[in-house]
Amino acid sequence: MFLYWNWPYVLVEAGPEQALTWRTDGHMRHPHGALPDLFFPADRSWLVSALWDDTWTCVGGPTPVIHALERDSVANARQVRPDEDALPPGLARE
Repeated sequence: MFLYWNWPYVLVEAGPEQALTWRTDGHMRHPHGALPDLFFPADRSWLVSALWDDTWTCVGGPTPVIHALERDSVANARQVRPDEDALPPGLARE
């Protein structure tokens, strides 16, 4: 599968315990291991995407989930339409 600028991804079905064991060498987002770059439940009702070189995370899901994240001050979330760039305000692409 190709996503994001045609980079190759391998999709594997696994539970949370399995997924957390795959990245044992750390990750630039967290030196002691990290979640996969892309994950979603089997019903594909939501997804979380975090590119290895970005400092933000994208979440897709039903409107109530997105609105709940927007209201959470810790999440620091903002809604982005499919035709918009997800780059957070104040950041620049290199």
